[in-house]
Amino acid sequence: MGRDSNVTLSDNSNIISSNISDSFINTLGATGRYLTGNRSDGVRIDGVFYLRKYQTQNSFDFSLVNAGVAYHKKLGDWHGRFGTKYSHIEFGGAPYQDIYDLTTEGRRKFSKAAELRIRYRYSDINVLSPQFNNTDGNRHRLNIEGRFKSGDKRYRLAWRAETNNLNDSQTATTYTSSSTVRNRVRASAKIPLTDKWSSKLDLRWRNSRYKDDNVTSTTRVRRNDDRITAKAVLNYHLGKKTGLYADYTYTNNNSNISTYQYHRNVISTGLNYLF
Repeated sequence: MGRDSNVTLSDNSNIISSNISDSFINTLGATGRYLTGNRSDGVRIDGVFYLRKYQTQNSFDFSLVNAGVAYHKKLGDWHGRFGTKYSHIEFGGAPYQDIYDLTTEGRRKFSKAAELRIRYRYSDINVLSPQFNNTDGNRHRLNIEGRFKSGDKRYRLAWRAETNNLNDSQTATTYTSSSTVRNRVRASAKIPLTDKWSSKLDLRWRNSRYKDDNVTSTTRVRRNDDRITAKAVLNYHLGKKTGLYADYTYTNNNSNISTYQYHRNVISTGLNYLF
């Protein structure tokens, strides 16, 4: 359960006057197993279910169900993964998108304390509701990530390049670009505090450059956004499979078009159970 200060991602000038904050309940479940073999040479299936339900702002409820299968293979010094995944997303209680992914990933350990991961993913995005036609299209993502250990501490540093080719919105007098080129840098750390307590810190910066100008009857401007997200999580371990957590996430989106500028605070607490 938690509290979201800006459910609608309203621009900063409207936050005080708009009723955009709300409480929510999160539910997350995940499972996976190897059908054959193991991570050195085997086939694995995975599934995820996620739901965020708001108390009053129900038009922003979000749910996701996905299922995937991947072939894992040890290739010399590299561990390879080649897979496909299907995701069904609903927004506001109505069908939103079906997404079909193809993923190839390579991992290589350079020592017990350092690992490199390179992943490419192609996504075919199919919109299920006409009002979201501007999100129909495809996406390419390349992710390069380093993982490091120092004692019982864990660190990650990653860069992701992304290009979206989506349906832009157009009328007789306006044009709104939805297709973007994005770059994201992420740094995170997992730090045990005691036998029972642990923490996680996560910082992300994302730049989104839109491919075409937004056009109205009086203006023509190409949108460019910089978004910073900072996250802090505190975990209390009740046992090997259960734990409590408290999560705080701050997001600030800065845009050269004022209506897309916003900030957001999300606080949540809950119970984790591994099965």
